Amino acid sequence: MLPKRKLTIAGAAIGGLFVLYAGSSYWAGVKAEDTLQEQYRMLSGLPLFKVKSHSYERGWFSSTETTELVFNRHLSGPYENMLPDNMKPLLNSTIKFTNHVQHGPLPGLSSFDLRPGRALVKTEFAMSDATRKTLKTFFGDKEPITIVNHIGLRGGGLLDVNVPAFDYEEALSGVKMKWKGFDLKVDYSHNYQEYKTEALSPGFLLEASSKGAVSFDGVHYASDTRLGATGVKLGTSELTIGGVQLTSRESMPYSIKLNELIYLMTRVRVGEFVNPSGEFKPSSVALKNFSYQIVTSEQDDFVNTRGKVNFAELSFNDRRYGPMRLDVSANHLHGPTLVKLDKAIGAIPFEGVDPAVLRKQYIDTIKKNAVPLLENNPKLLINEFYLKMPTGEAKLQGSLGINGLQSADLNDITLLAKRIEAEAKLSLPRQTLEDLVLAQARNLFTVDHTAEDQPNMQEVDDLAKSLLDSQLAQWKNDGYLLEDNGQISTELKYDAHGLTIHQKKVPLPWQEEAEPAGDASAPAAEPVKPAAKK
Repeated sequence: MLPKRKLTIAGAAIGGLFVLYAGSSYWAGVKAEDTLQEQYRMLSGLPLFKVKSHSYERGWFSSTETTELVFNRHLSGPYENMLPDNMKPLLNSTIKFTNHVQHGPLPGLSSFDLRPGRALVKTEFAMSDATRKTLKTFFGDKEPITIVNHIGLRGGGLLDVNVPAFDYEEALSGVKMKWKGFDLKVDYSHNYQEYKTEALSPGFLLEASSKGAVSFDGVHYASDTRLGATGVKLGTSELTIGGVQLTSRESMPYSIKLNELIYLMTRVRVGEFVNPSGEFKPSSVALKNFSYQIVTSEQDDFVNTRGKVNFAELSFNDRRYGPMRLDVSANHLHGPTLVKLDKAIGAIPFEGVDPAVLRKQYIDTIKKNAVPLLENNPKLLINEFYLKMPTGEAKLQGSLGINGLQSADLNDITLLAKRIEAEAKLSLPRQTLEDLVLAQARNLFTVDHTAEDQPNMQEVDDLAKSLLDSQLAQWKNDGYLLEDNGQISTELKYDAHGLTIHQKKVPLPWQEEAEPAGDASAPAAEPVKPAAKK
């Protein structure tokens, strides 16, 4: 009887453990779905893809999540002509993937992974025979992408993404592709309140013998992000690129729709720009040792952010630029207002809305929600800008702030102007300034590239140079700027007391009554007006 009783107790214990494990697995499945839904929300917000369908089927010990994506062709369109012909059909295909979710408390038990957690998620990509055949050309028998997501008991987890390396070559067309792989790790907390990201792409080469080549190497990205008390995301992010090279062996037409690019990336309609178009001549461009760093911190209700961008050298054919250093800050930004403004802009419906109506909605939303930003003394600083160019050095330091603004000041342009404080020190080569003026003059006079009667560009250049020489001569004589060995420099200061340029006071419109009627010392001299009209 005793052995039978022991067997009964053991059976009951095993049954109790099974019930406990089954119950905890179901609970883990419910919680895992919450985490995966948050990840899906983030994925659907990316501009690179559009969501075609999405479903989630939760079971007791396992669940299945299926998503279908398509590429946003508006984003990839300008670069598709350099891809191999057998790779272009991939851009028309649907990306369908299934997340196979094994629930906790030991979700990886079947694969001898004894880490406790809510779920172990492995992603499987469904592909057509044609797509799989195309990818096999590049990756062989290796999976094109592997994604494993271990969701911990508290809702955080570790996401691993890997794309293997490959070498590809077409002997007839002369197309070569060398991809050195990609690795991504995201260590995240519950609801992404905090997360660390690290991505590494050692290098890539795409070479088309008749068109040119594109390559990069040493791409590394790292970030450490957390949600602040005001709701603003705080932390650091850093990107370094060892080098980028672009070689074009034939002329390529280009037409850059800046407004459409901003819309794709931010969903904000900003209206029409003077969208540049023309032709890239055969050329060679190289960028060496590029990096950027952004640090965002919080003090009470205010947010401070600082960004640095650097590169060692940028070469365009035989012209060399660099090193370049840019260090900018935005301080004392009211955090709750930033969050409120972001939510208000994100809530504006944009699909099928007339661009003019949409622009008005954005402007009205900013007017309604952004006033506290201006009332809390924000300040923008250019801590350093330095660029070495073939013609000299460009340097800029400055700041722009608003001090003591009240909402009523927005209704009086004079009061608003007196709340603004600005300082700047600028130095740049005269040749660079001349190049900018000539480029702007050509844009103003060349409205339609297809028109039969085109203006004489030499006459346009001569007129622009003449006006610039005259204006610079007057400003130098009046003491508003200095020129030394082809380098032009000046400084300005503006506050409630007025504007000074190179320590010389410049009358402003609301101060003109106090100035002598015949005063012609201001740098906004008459000779520049005809240039603006033409």
